[in-house]
Amino acid sequence: MNIVVCIKQVPDQPTIRIDSERMTLIREGVESTINPLDRVALEAGLHLRGRAGGQVTVLSMGPPQSEESLREALAAGADRAILVTDPAFAGSDTLATSHVLARAISRLRPFPDLLLCGMKTIDSDTGHVGPQIAEELGLPQVCGVNEISLEGDSLVVERLSDGFLDTVEVTLPALISVNRDLCPVRSLALGSLETAFSQGNIARWGREELGLSEEEVGPKGSATRVQRLLTPASTRKGELVNGSPRLLVDRLIGTLEALGLLDEEDG
Repeated sequence: MNIVVCIKQVPDQPTIRIDSERMTLIREGVESTINPLDRVALEAGLHLRGRAGGQVTVLSMGPPQSEESLREALAAGADRAILVTDPAFAGSDTLATSHVLARAISRLRPFPDLLLCGMKTIDSDTGHVGPQIAEELGLPQVCGVNEISLEGDSLVVERLSDGFLDTVEVTLPALISVNRDLCPVRSLALGSLETAFSQGNIARWGREELGLSEEEVGPKGSATRVQRLLTPASTRKGELVNGSPRLLVDRLIGTLEALGLLDEEDG
């Protein structure tokens, strides 16, 4: 089974900086890591390779520093890594990003049997790129998967949707986006990291290699226009209450009732 895992390098810190002119994240000089759900997707790909054979290719679009995350993926056990990078890609929204990634995937030979990605990323939280890649490539897709079983030429997957557990059979090739409950992520061995950073080979593809025009990528290829970014004002407040356990319980119940969070049946 030929598996492609799409990963993204994201800021590994709570405070991020914004380029006020381009309205994009400033990634230079910022400690970064593999997006947590993409790391789960990679682990799932490695598990499937162990059961069905084949190879796992990791693919990422980003600035040159994203190579670090690809090397971490190689250290985790991936067979091949490709960085899609070009100054022309800067400022791409999810539509332009998925277009570039889909073009890169379409170049792979043989065409992958399975595409895996995280359901969303912690820096933008849109959940758009995976489904948009599937739509562009004309592939069936299932999002938010928390269990995968291989059944011949198909996958049987489970996901929670609106409080219900869905079981879906999907024919390969397909795209699956995963949530954090799919499988645990193993720690990386120091020796594997040393090998990946000293010997791991990273292929690089740019706009010209992918046959993309300047109108298809970056701000020109993006449907989204960010006008401004605001930090929401904090509205949380706390109240410290002292007293006996009975007084504290009565106070808590009274507060919940005032907020409409308890009714007579709850009491």
